[in-house]
Amino acid sequence: MNTDKFLNKLDYSLDLIKLIEIYKSVYRNNRFTFEENNKSFSQRVINVTFKYSVKEYNRFFGNVWVKLGFDYNDIKDKMVDHVYMINGKVIAIDTNEGVESPIPKESLGNCFYYDKTTHRYSVYEYKIKTIRTTRELRKDLYHKGFYCDGIKFIRFKRSSGAARVGKCLFIDEKLYSKIHKWELCKLKINEGDELDLAAFEAYISLTSSSIIDTLYIDPKSILVVNDYESTFKEDALVTRIVDGELHTNDEIVELSNSIWDGQSLMDISLFGDYQDKGMLLLRNQFFKSCCFNCNIQKWFKDNGIERLEQLNGQTIADDISQIKLITTPSSIKYLKFGELEQWLTSITPIFGVVKYEKKTHYLDGNLVRCHYQLINSLQMTKKEVKKLIEPSFNYLEMIKNDPVVLRHYIKYTGNTDMELSDPLTYKSDITYKLLGLNDKFTQTKMYDLFKKDIITSYKKNLREGHLFLNGNYSTICGNPVEMLYQAIGKFDGTSQIGIGKVHTTRFKYNKTILGSRSPHICQCNIWLPLNSSNEMIDKYMNPTNEIIYINSIGESVLDRLSGAD
Repeated sequence: MNTDKFLNKLDYSLDLIKLIEIYKSVYRNNRFTFEENNKSFSQRVINVTFKYSVKEYNRFFGNVWVKLGFDYNDIKDKMVDHVYMINGKVIAIDTNEGVESPIPKESLGNCFYYDKTTHRYSVYEYKIKTIRTTRELRKDLYHKGFYCDGIKFIRFKRSSGAARVGKCLFIDEKLYSKIHKWELCKLKINEGDELDLAAFEAYISLTSSSIIDTLYIDPKSILVVNDYESTFKEDALVTRIVDGELHTNDEIVELSNSIWDGQSLMDISLFGDYQDKGMLLLRNQFFKSCCFNCNIQKWFKDNGIERLEQLNGQTIADDISQIKLITTPSSIKYLKFGELEQWLTSITPIFGVVKYEKKTHYLDGNLVRCHYQLINSLQMTKKEVKKLIEPSFNYLEMIKNDPVVLRHYIKYTGNTDMELSDPLTYKSDITYKLLGLNDKFTQTKMYDLFKKDIITSYKKNLREGHLFLNGNYSTICGNPVEMLYQAIGKFDGTSQIGIGKVHTTRFKYNKTILGSRSPHICQCNIWLPLNSSNEMIDKYMNPTNEIIYINSIGESVLDRLSGAD
């Protein structure tokens, strides 16, 4: 098996876990994958990209053209002077190599010619007849599938990202019916039914998301409460097209925020090995949600909630003690096609963990690297810019003059777990370890060259606006205490955090902080909220420095941050 042809990677995902299980039941063996060079390969899934049409002559290895219906591997040894012919017609021709005795012009046909200047064959690509366009190929393969290595492949699925670049997964036909039945969660979709196909394709692909781990969550643990739309009026600059021209005016407009869109609260007892994390991004069949660490059972106890009848939502739980995850319909994409109870009784209790919040790579999470988009949005004066970049310039001087600072910089901007026994793979690793072994290493030419590279790289980043600032990348949690109140039917639309305020343990309280959307896509993606203490959040949520709790009731923070996605 030529493993060099295995160009794509099938990420560890809920789909892969299920496919391995289905393969065992269908083929009665464990050979879904085979091992080579400490890597696993599988012939049962193929990622198809529709880049090329089928033409009368098709290109192989860059410069070899082979007539449709012939395999280059079967005829490459039969080529004479870089051309192979049958009954006076060109079957294969190499346009990259010099020719000793070119064949007559009439034998080359309309598509090829001999270039006397380069002494090579050349091709008129525009003259080569197209037998099947990429669009026709896609339609044909989607309906009929194809064979590879004796295996019949049929269309499987594609994510919304893959759809944008024209990719699609095909799967061994014998595995398809069971994996498709599993991913549908008992949905009955018949030919001719009206269906939002683009959305459906995206949602069944949620289980193919790359995951780092899995968590067991009993569907009886789930409570689904209604989403809440905060509608309010705000003074804004509104741009409209008037008589074919753009006009911007100050207007009072009505805005609306879905304050818990894609958000869930999950009891700390379900976090397993991740109890020290503030959030987990989870995936399952027709489900994706950012689940924040919360003390749900403590909330119920403190509020005298002892029976399921006291809850304001839908669940299949048998007892109040089972409720460990509070979510909303915005996280359950199944509700666009089917009923909640059917989803709760048919999903797999294994949820995939996509990621959790992390510290920045710089100075143990104390610094973040800025970008020029944010600097441009701040509209600072020259004096203010000078003050902003002063610490970065001071740090640069310290890197130049103090080997201890340089070693510290290497550690906190690269590998942070380097041991003396680790293989010396990178130049930075070597320098870091030698600096720790002997101070005299600073007198070597190798150290001088490395320091010069570090300084050059540092200056390049400064010119691009990548300043080191006191900050981090934080995950947004919107109105969590209000979500707890919603679960017990006591939410009245009042904000517990307050307009213009946030709560994060990363910065001092009663200080205005600068918030910026990342990625920063618009000048308005900046926000100046007041960081305030919040007893309720500290009591019922389990914050980390990388979580920021915001309010979007009655204020346009989600619009300002372009949806805060």
